[in-house]
Amino acid sequence: MNYLDLDTPALLIDKDIMESNLKFMQDYADRHHIALRPHTKTHKMSRLAMLQEKYGAKGITVAKVGEAEVMAAKGLKDIFIANEIVGHAKLLRIRKLAETIDISFGLDSIAQADMIELAFEGSKKPAVVLIEIEVGEERSGMIEEAAFAELL
Repeated sequence: MNYLDLDTPALLIDKDIMESNLKFMQDYADRHHIALRPHTKTHKMSRLAMLQEKYGAKGITVAKVGEAEVMAAKGLKDIFIANEIVGHAKLLRIRKLAETIDISFGLDSIAQADMIELAFEGSKKPAVVLIEIEVGEERSGMIEEAAFAELL
């Protein structure tokens, strides 16, 4: 079949180019002693995420709790959620994931830290969080140094 005969939309992947790109990024990360954690936002495919780990990625990055749950269900074991998590129900879902995988996520306020502490109270594994700092994008993250110091 000619690819021009495919109904659209259709996903076409040139395996050789894809693998070359995966190797290139991992080689770069390895040379610079960087723990590569690719974001799955463009491909959203667990098989591709597992291939990224096979080439040496430390883990993967997702945007939402639901994406983490899907990736974990497919066998991925080290996931970072690149957004702050708001809401007790979502934090409880992360706590449940933390029972079987390594999961981390961002926070940027004391109020959020308090919510996380409450949701993880009594958990066998503590919440693993990274403090997001505003770096000029004006989207999210802590701005004041005093607020950052208060979290520590």
